[in-house]
Amino acid sequence: MAVNNVVHVNECGLPLNAIEWLVKHHQSKLQERGQMIRDLRLEEGSFVVDAGCGPGLWTSLLAQEIGLGGNVLGIDISTEALVTAQRRSNHTWYRQQVQYKRATLEQLPIEPGAADMIFSANVSQYLSDPVATFAAMGPFLKSGGRLVIKDIDFGTMKFHGVDPFLQERVFQARLLWEAERVDHGYAYEDSWVGSKLAGYLQAAGYKNVEEKAYRIVRRSPLPRNFRFYLHGIAEWFICEGAPYLSPDDVTNWLQCFTDDTNNVLDQPDFESEETEFVVSGVWDAAKPCFYADMHTGISHREPLFITND
Repeated sequence: MAVNNVVHVNECGLPLNAIEWLVKHHQSKLQERGQMIRDLRLEEGSFVVDAGCGPGLWTSLLAQEIGLGGNVLGIDISTEALVTAQRRSNHTWYRQQVQYKRATLEQLPIEPGAADMIFSANVSQYLSDPVATFAAMGPFLKSGGRLVIKDIDFGTMKFHGVDPFLQERVFQARLLWEAERVDHGYAYEDSWVGSKLAGYLQAAGYKNVEEKAYRIVRRSPLPRNFRFYLHGIAEWFICEGAPYLSPDDVTNWLQCFTDDTNNVLDQPDFESEETEFVVSGVWDAAKPCFYADMHTGISHREPLFITND
């Protein structure tokens, strides 16, 4: 999802929700993301809502699976992102089956019970009450329709070649900061949300919740787009003043990824790994949805069908 107000601006001036970064990030993981969509086994002719579509990066992947008889509606709160998405779709084979509208996740611009699937990628990390949002999206699905949520979990991220103790301090500092950044005027964010999504969907009233984990590994020499992605992530970890890190840790961390002579990204043994989660749940329109308070309901979730790639 793209937003109008930049949230993450690091000291180098790179907003991590800027369209350029989103595009290169997507391109750097296109192989895995294509597999994520194929694994959903969408039926041809389906009506899919791309909720929080940003600049329309997933549109072609969704359109390819549903065919010319299907339709994709992309919604986002950012006008800039929607304009970019529309331009991206112009002159493509799927342009007649795609439409973009400005809307929120909780108030989709469609009739209740209209969508075969609602797909939402990299949006849930910004939801302060994901259970309420997921529950609000359910009535827009057909009975038996699916909500599919894809997101990151930085608890799975590792940079081989970086001092593991420094890496642990940086990650822990970000985790602590995200727990209180709202109190300092920043928007809510949970970059560890991926592994929590299944519990959130269950608490929101979805049935047959399934979780699939995609391990993403890149080794030296790094493709250009993935290198750009890692630069942005490394800088993001110490943005907003990094209040839980010492100045030395901030300096050492930046040097790992920006030093001209000893950049870890240039080392022959460098390896990056992370896991992204795709979680789906089935909406039963015949049953009213009552979700539990997250502090008490999520820790006792039902068993899941989990497949690891």
